[in-house]
Amino acid sequence: MRLSPFNRTPAGRRLAAGLIAAGLASLVLAACNTTSTTPGSGRTIFGAAAPAAPKKVYTAADFSPDTYCPPVRVRVGTEALAIYDHSHESDPDFVRYQASINKTARECHLNGDTLSIKIGVAGDVVGGPKGSSGPLTLPIRVAVTRQLEEAKPLFSQLFKQPTSLTAPEFRADFSLVQEISFKVAPDDHDLIVYVGFDEGPGKGPAKKS
Repeated sequence: MRLSPFNRTPAGRRLAAGLIAAGLASLVLAACNTTSTTPGSGRTIFGAAAPAAPKKVYTAADFSPDTYCPPVRVRVGTEALAIYDHSHESDPDFVRYQASINKTARECHLNGDTLSIKIGVAGDVVGGPKGSSGPLTLPIRVAVTRQLEEAKPLFSQLFKQPTSLTAPEFRADFSLVQEISFKVAPDDHDLIVYVGFDEGPGKGPAKKS
């Protein structure tokens, strides 16, 4: 190797060696600041795992058919209930309290040929001119029938929902939650759930609206 006039002297040789060392240090730093991955390995050359794309987690619900859930309707004429003093029916001046249904909900589960429905019925009660503090019971009927034909209901039951009025507001909210179950056929997809107040024969939701 031929030495240039610059590095023939001791000082020149020391300067050249310093420049070579500085160049090598730059190459090492550049290598340390560069990250690469081995194709298909998912790991970097330093052994650290490269970030992987998130995987979708499947559950049994992703492969199950949707359960048929019939709609809930408040039967026309049974959405409100007024209770009067005895012998003063239909006289607004003698109303003890009036209850109203203003919200419904349902949740369905099918087990073989048995359909279970959790029914929710909510509303409020207000005292009338003859209202007073104390407990009271609201008669709420739940019935399931087919929409397109007159037939015996698949399910019908009267539930008694307790509540109470207190002074000075004489107002209360109520919420009935009941789970009902009945047998269904594979083609029973025209059902409807009726809810409403039922005071007794001839006054409740005994017939379709």
